[in-house]
Amino acid sequence: MVLGLKPVPESDKSCLADYCRIIYILRISARICGADVTDPNYRLNLVTYILFTFICNFFICTIYTMYRGVSNEGGYTVILQVICFVGPAVQGTVKLICFINYPETLRISQSFLHETYKQYEQREPHYVQALQQSIEVTRTFIRVIMYTYIAVVICLIGFPLVYYLIYKQRIFMMQFLLPGVDPYSSHGYLVLSCIQACSICFGGFGNFGSDMYVVIFIGNVSMIKNVLGCKLLDLNAQLDAGASRAEVVAAMRDIVRWHMEYLNMLTRMQLICFWIIVAMVGCSAVSILATMYCMLIGVWPAAPILLLFSFMNLYMYCGLGTMVDKANIECADVIYTQCHWYKLPVMEQRFILLMLRKAQNTSSLTVGSMLPLTVGTGLQLTKAVYSLVMLLMRE
Repeated sequence: MVLGLKPVPESDKSCLADYCRIIYILRISARICGADVTDPNYRLNLVTYILFTFICNFFICTIYTMYRGVSNEGGYTVILQVICFVGPAVQGTVKLICFINYPETLRISQSFLHETYKQYEQREPHYVQALQQSIEVTRTFIRVIMYTYIAVVICLIGFPLVYYLIYKQRIFMMQFLLPGVDPYSSHGYLVLSCIQACSICFGGFGNFGSDMYVVIFIGNVSMIKNVLGCKLLDLNAQLDAGASRAEVVAAMRDIVRWHMEYLNMLTRMQLICFWIIVAMVGCSAVSILATMYCMLIGVWPAAPILLLFSFMNLYMYCGLGTMVDKANIECADVIYTQCHWYKLPVMEQRFILLMLRKAQNTSSLTVGSMLPLTVGTGLQLTKAVYSLVMLLMRE
């Protein structure tokens, strides 16, 4: 079942209702961007084509800005300032293309999560606790991302005004010029400032909506692992109560099936997010490099704002990868330590052994199949970027 856009009443406080509210906000944001791919009737529409047109125009004007900066000013610092904003644009474009290319995979994931919340909120309290914990983690991630995007957009748009009031000098929000528009005239400055403000707002909103997709689906991997732990606890209770062989077999089949659902969810996320992760980590690292260098040589006063945003992007995705890696480790621990496997019949013990072997070899999210997506990888990239910036400063 794929949810429609009907809002959930605020009086409903169930886990399913909380999940539906999150999905409702997600789909509203995606529909504004012409990318509500979880709608079973979704097709590329006028909004989508307009969005792609704007993206293409942005990259064309970016190339023009680089050319004009190098030819007129004779320096390459303009290229570095342009690269700082190209990173988020590339990230948003890659996320949009990946979501459009895998609509059915996203629908399967959403339907599975919806049915999980619907089914297990009616079960014992430990199931409800697992669902509530996942909802709170998802809400926290979304709030942090939302407040960060709002703060960055407001600071980038408002910084030129504050800078002008203090230093009486006009600067742009970003290095983005249009052919035929004179950036040194008052009229040209006003036109470019308005276009740049719109680009920043729309880019921030689009990236926020796409990040919600990633956070919701990857963030719920831990919930599936916790439900598996609850099922194993129920199996223990049945074994302690002297359940019949048929009841134990039925419970084991359900546990094996659920572990397969956990693995299937990971496989879908790896498929959808492969290029998204490459773009997010790679572009964030490049943006940090360019922004930090511009900040240290003093050519861009607003550089610290975008630097903090780039760090947020890098470590948010690395944090999600660490969350998945931790869930895989805990999944193996749960199977071995929480299950009274020694009380099971020999045949069912073999199923536990197969699950344990699979859990110990479950692949996590990676950066282009080269590096694990973890906070440790983020720290290594940060050190490498810092070393490269220091090398450039010596030149």
